[in-house]
Amino acid sequence: MDTKRPKWLIPVIIGAAALIVIGVVLAIIIISGAETDIVKGTHSHSEPIPALGAKVEARDGFVQVAESDTYKLYYYEPQFSIRLENKKTGAVLDSTVSDEKDDGKNNASWTGYMKSGIVINAIIGTLNTYQVDVNTVANEIETYYTDNGIYAKISFKGNYQFDLGVEISLKGDDLIVRVPDESIKENKEGTYISTVSLFPFLGYTYLDEQDGYMLVPDGNGALIYLDNKEGRYTTGFSGLIYGIDDGMTNHTAVSTLWERFETVTSSNNVIAPVFGIAHLDDKLAYLGIVESGDERCSIEVVPNGVMVDYNRCFSKFLLRDIYVQPLNQSNSGTVPSVEQDRMHSDLTVRYRLLSEENADYSGMANSYRSYLLDSGKLVKSDTSYKTRVDFLGTDREAFLMGTTAVTMTTADQAGNILDELRGLGVNNILSVYKGWQNGGIYDVPINSLSADGNIGGNSALKNLIKKQAESGNSVYLYDDALSVNADTHSTTYNVMKMVNKRTFKNETHGQVFDTFYYLMPGRSSSDLAHLTRDLTSADVANIALSGITEKLFSYSSKGSYYTRTDTMDIYEDAVSAASEECSVLLETPNAYLWKYADAMLDMPLSSSDYLYLDCEIPFMSMVFKGIIPTYSEYVNFEANKKENFLRMAEAGMYPSFYLSAEDSSKLIYTNSSNLYSLEYTSYRDTIVEYDKALRELSGKIGDSCIISHEIADSGLVKVTYDNGVIVYINYTGSELTDGGISVGALSYTVKGGE
Repeated sequence: MDTKRPKWLIPVIIGAAALIVIGVVLAIIIISGAETDIVKGTHSHSEPIPALGAKVEARDGFVQVAESDTYKLYYYEPQFSIRLENKKTGAVLDSTVSDEKDDGKNNASWTGYMKSGIVINAIIGTLNTYQVDVNTVANEIETYYTDNGIYAKISFKGNYQFDLGVEISLKGDDLIVRVPDESIKENKEGTYISTVSLFPFLGYTYLDEQDGYMLVPDGNGALIYLDNKEGRYTTGFSGLIYGIDDGMTNHTAVSTLWERFETVTSSNNVIAPVFGIAHLDDKLAYLGIVESGDERCSIEVVPNGVMVDYNRCFSKFLLRDIYVQPLNQSNSGTVPSVEQDRMHSDLTVRYRLLSEENADYSGMANSYRSYLLDSGKLVKSDTSYKTRVDFLGTDREAFLMGTTAVTMTTADQAGNILDELRGLGVNNILSVYKGWQNGGIYDVPINSLSADGNIGGNSALKNLIKKQAESGNSVYLYDDALSVNADTHSTTYNVMKMVNKRTFKNETHGQVFDTFYYLMPGRSSSDLAHLTRDLTSADVANIALSGITEKLFSYSSKGSYYTRTDTMDIYEDAVSAASEECSVLLETPNAYLWKYADAMLDMPLSSSDYLYLDCEIPFMSMVFKGIIPTYSEYVNFEANKKENFLRMAEAGMYPSFYLSAEDSSKLIYTNSSNLYSLEYTSYRDTIVEYDKALRELSGKIGDSCIISHEIADSGLVKVTYDNGVIVYINYTGSELTDGGISVGALSYTVKGGE
């Protein structure tokens, strides 16, 4: 048999071999590129993206795109949907409602919303009523692989013509979702992006299919259970992080009695950019943290029965808003106007994934604390126990053509009270002196150390601070760095104007001063810098800041528009600079300022008591305890002092008292007329009692952190610290027991720490 190959076959074989080699080399390049660079996937809406470098199994159309030690990340492009699967338990968190969980009760708009991983509210003209999602609006999605996830470029068509890119990455137990600012495009004139909701149904549940709850960042913290609400509620929680934007929103008139006394307490601001959901049956949870874009982002926590029968929580970024523009100075006519430019910031949410014994709100608090410390957003401070005793110096009442001083506590009187308390065993007191400045508590702003002569002037004030420091007490001077009183200071050039170029007014219905304004952020910063320099040079460098610590607004100036981002940057720089010169206390501070505080003041112990909230928890206290001291709102004004005391024991928070040497009745014709109970002699015994009990409790706890908080069916609360101390709190009227531990009615018991 002739086995000799034809001559023409040899070059064919060589050519084929060369092609094979080239193909192998190209494959290696592509695969290695998939591991290090962004590589575009080849796909269409009808096909999931292919796996690069490994064969993975598609589940319900989902394809695995990333994996960590604990989780797998799946992706379904047609709905821009993701799925997280716990590798050990197989439990999953879905970001869109699956067909089998679609109850079929909803219209096309809500169905499109529930089955889209991204939902945009669009503005056309001046109407903000248009929903844009990947199910109801024509779009194209191009998906690319990254080292640990994907990057998707989403282009909406037709009437909208929006482009944006979304990075999704799985890093350890963290899922990070980010929309780069530069990827956001509005390509059609007169059509704008108003809000962007990223994965608004991530971790959703249907009615009561899962035992669990959602975390609400209201007050100290609250939960909404995942049980069947039976349609009782028409709304859920919606709170703009860092409070409403006074530069965009006209103030609603407060409810008052006889146009003098406020009858409704304002709800709490959202000071922490967090939310979360826990599936207790599946032992799977997450804590969502808004990392960037938080200055214009709301937290939405919505129970089932509100529009649809699904529990969901998510962040909603506000890129552009509509405001009311007056047509003339008399405000007799208005027109709606759209912001000239959108917010420019990356939109980033980090989901801290929790499983097994960590999949509850205690795990969320522990995870948040670790995140804050690791990222430098919270710095450990001296947490030694101190009772807070504040004083009111002077206010003003109307007199003939002007005002006259109403002196409540001189510097010498404050010193005498602190000395007496020390003699009664109340040591190491933290004290904030309000109304120390020339002109009294409502003579703002303050930009120098100029004490009111009615309290003794600068010499008496400096002597008070120096002597108390020698005795182990710390006296801080109070400064509202936000407000300006039009009756005592010029408001021609330095007050904030809203985006509609109207001057913002804060109507207080005060007895003497009824209208205040906000300082321009730059002026707040310069005033604070001058004051801190004065305090430092006088060796009294203790300051307690308010106003700029909890307010954030957009504003206009000289024809230019400035966003909350601009204000936030100025405030942060100002507080940071002050903290380098002085010891700084911050009143109810927003999250971006936490790292500059030596202590936090007026932290709420409860929530705003919305009807849909099922349970209050001390979530923020669980985060802060052992890291930074937090002080309660004033005990004087709490209706149920016994319950308030137990809440402090539960939260590890320190008590606050607001005092005066003179009787409160002297304030009846001043702006401080609402302070109906200040006199020191009325609270001396209470201060001693609180200090003794809570100082003893703090001595056992030390600087330990809370690692677990549990509420038994009986109502008994169990708080466990990382040093082994357990505090049991009983809010009921009967004795309760737990594992041999008996806790009397309306009391607490401590185990360990001897």
